[in-house]
Amino acid sequence: MEPRSPRLGRPPTITSEQIVDEAKRQLQSGGADALSMRALAKSLGTTPMALYRHVGDKEQLISAVLDVYSQDLGALVLPQDQVERLRMIFTAIFETLASERWIIELLQRGGRGGSGAVVLVDRAMAACVELGMSPRRALLVYRALWNYTLGALLNIYDTTTRPEGSVSPLAVKIREIGPEKLPVLSEVLEDWPGGTTTESYLEGLEVLISGYTNSD
Repeated sequence: MEPRSPRLGRPPTITSEQIVDEAKRQLQSGGADALSMRALAKSLGTTPMALYRHVGDKEQLISAVLDVYSQDLGALVLPQDQVERLRMIFTAIFETLASERWIIELLQRGGRGGSGAVVLVDRAMAACVELGMSPRRALLVYRALWNYTLGALLNIYDTTTRPEGSVSPLAVKIREIGPEKLPVLSEVLEDWPGGTTTESYLEGLEVLISGYTNSD
């Protein structure tokens, strides 16, 4: 009598939290394009179908990972002072996204942020309204500060991908045109090669918030 083949049995039990944690690790490593349910299942020692039962499809899984980040942002304890509140909100957004390039790439392509991030948007706009702005103007101020933050992050990412010691194409162009035609840009040219830093971002944020809120 031939021995029976061993039964494969069920895949190991897995939780939604484990799936989200591993997806977060893979997103940080390779970005959204590199994430696949099949590879994720293999790394967790389970099957793709088990993942679908817990977290839905890839898009739903990415949304769940974003919710982890946004919950931390939404839980910020904000000060009563409206101007300081704006500073804290955008500093927190910048610091969170500065180490998570894949989120920026996702947002650029029209992906949504988590629910906690939406709460933070409302709190930023509420600070503007409390300062006497209309909701419409508060929205414009929020968009301006967000676009500045996004631009700073993209500049940082661009700088980190350049060869060490290289100069940005814009700095090269400024040198080519020369100080006679570009006197102001030429004067600050020495600040250009390093690109945006956390310090320069915060300096610019202060200028914008002070200007929009007249808080000098």
